[in-house]
Amino acid sequence: MGRVKYMIFGHQKKLKIFSRLINYNRFPHAVLFAGPSKIGKKTVAIEISKYLSQSPTPKETFLDFSQKECSSQICDLIDQGNFPGILKVEKEEDFSIKKIRGIREKLSFSSPYPFKIVIIDNAENLLWEATGALLKVLEEPRGKTIFFLVARFPYVLPKTILSRCEIFKFYPLSREEIKIFIKKEIEKKGIKLTEEKINIILDFSAGRIGVAKDILLDKNRLFYYNLNLGNLKKIKNISIFERMLMAEKLEKEEKIDDFLFIAEYWFRDLLLIKNKSKQIFFKSKEEEIKKESNFFSEEELKDILKKVQKTKKSLLFSNVSRLLAVENFILGI
Repeated sequence: MGRVKYMIFGHQKKLKIFSRLINYNRFPHAVLFAGPSKIGKKTVAIEISKYLSQSPTPKETFLDFSQKECSSQICDLIDQGNFPGILKVEKEEDFSIKKIRGIREKLSFSSPYPFKIVIIDNAENLLWEATGALLKVLEEPRGKTIFFLVARFPYVLPKTILSRCEIFKFYPLSREEIKIFIKKEIEKKGIKLTEEKINIILDFSAGRIGVAKDILLDKNRLFYYNLNLGNLKKIKNISIFERMLMAEKLEKEEKIDDFLFIAEYWFRDLLLIKNKSKQIFFKSKEEEIKKESNFFSEEELKDILKKVQKTKKSLLFSNVSRLLAVENFILGI
């Protein structure tokens, strides 16, 4: 079975750059793809890996390859996670020094494929000892080896690792790009959606194609996003006890990450509207946002956005209780 068409959607400028680098045999030994979650960073890394792993290398450019269906056995094996030419670090238990040393050992073996490829997703989660082991591998590349580091918070990584990577920053897609993607997906899957429903999905996607995919795959996700947005709207008018109950429910239902995701973009839009900007994500709620923004000062909104980032980072990089972290955030609004 071939992979889904248009697996890489958007990021055309980046794809053209990567295509030229590959064409001139100048693709870096180590790259770091940085940017928000669910915008396609890892997908681009996987698609480049598919292209470079073809034997012999395809005659078409990577840009052409990335826009159409690949039906080769190598592509199928990579999609299934069974291709021996690509080593992945993506699970929580993978971020240890033992895993990185194991990768270093495997890279010393000969390979029948054009490149040996390592993809480290959420690279900022690597344990400190593991970053030291990774640095040694990056300093002593063996044969044709390419490292893809994918990260939301790249500057958590040691400067020594950052200095050995070419850094490419990825950004959310435009609303129009996400809309084109949604329409292609619903046409392909035979899903019927009203224009109003599409606009709601666009609002919550906030330029992140992965979020749009999740909503189309899981009907309940949109319900929870709307529920979280409703909680945010009423948060200034409820008691401390009710806020603590809200935090407990979020923790119990494992919806803290979704809540913080919605909070970041909702309060961002309130701040932008307050500054007369039209570059908001919740386009279908523009009038409502204008009214809501009157209940907050500009400084309050900036402070809330800082707290969102602080809470997200504490959940990622410390052993703080998830319940306490979200409680502190909700009580601080």
